[in-house]
Amino acid sequence: MDPLTIAVPERVCQCRCYLDNGRLVGTGELTLANWTRATADVTGAGISGTISTPTRGNFESAQATFATRVYTPELMSAFAPGVHDLEFRAVIQGLNSMSQAVEQNFSAFMRVLSRGITSGTISNSNEMGCSAEFEVLQETRSLNGIVLCRFDKINNIAEIRASDGTMINETLNINTFLGV
Repeated sequence: MDPLTIAVPERVCQCRCYLDNGRLVGTGELTLANWTRATADVTGAGISGTISTPTRGNFESAQATFATRVYTPELMSAFAPGVHDLEFRAVIQGLNSMSQAVEQNFSAFMRVLSRGITSGTISNSNEMGCSAEFEVLQETRSLNGIVLCRFDKINNIAEIRASDGTMINETLNINTFLGV
């Protein structure tokens, strides 16, 4: 059985967040960053209008959010100035192609800058609904210890695992093409 195949992912059982050197920030909901290539407009002879083409190796702002139920000192420390390391770990439950229950370990390691914290509201017998928002500088996503993708805006790295299991590094492909 392919270790990366879940035919029908059903749910994330638990998502835990760890900050700088493994301090547990809490459990909650992670909104992963969207990695969108920056675009450039191309016009000229033979083009009717304008084409916005993606620029390989360059990404727009990538933001992630971690929402939790309770305001904690650890969550507040994520707001401190500077670069922070965040690691999110989750268990994904699902069914494989033979309708057997499967659990896989998902992790996302991020190097981030804090953008802000929403403190939530305080009300009797209710959760606070706090969240922290981050600008993601580097991110590695893994499933069962196998890296699925790695993005690094500082060092201009974008690696994505292809369906045959090989990692495609788009920056190396550009440098090879340019003869660098």
